[in-house]
Amino acid sequence: MNHALTPEQEEDARENLKIEKFVNIADAKWSDIDPFEKSVVNIVNIYKDRLTGQANAGDVLLVQGDFGATYNMIKFAKNMGLTVVYATTKRIIVSEYIENGKVVTKREFKHARFREYEDL
Repeated sequence: MNHALTPEQEEDARENLKIEKFVNIADAKWSDIDPFEKSVVNIVNIYKDRLTGQANAGDVLLVQGDFGATYNMIKFAKNMGLTVVYATTKRIIVSEYIENGKVVTKREFKHARFREYEDL
């Protein structure tokens, strides 16, 4: 994941995914994968090693971030027998008209639920 879970997300995970313990294998590098890198394989392998050392079949893994890294981790985690999920959000947009015809738009992203990455 590219940021810490919000209290709302933790509550949802405990209630709906039956999570008892949270383990974060990500770090600042996961949140800031260089978009100019030709391949993410070497970077992702670091997290695969961490995951292998921390997770067991049946555990739940939340994966979000760089599309290529996320895709790679999803495949790897599913092969380990993990349930792989992502967070969904509801966007709340408020536009405010201010002086001189300017418009200020504020966007709020509110956690909605976790959804499993499904194989089609």
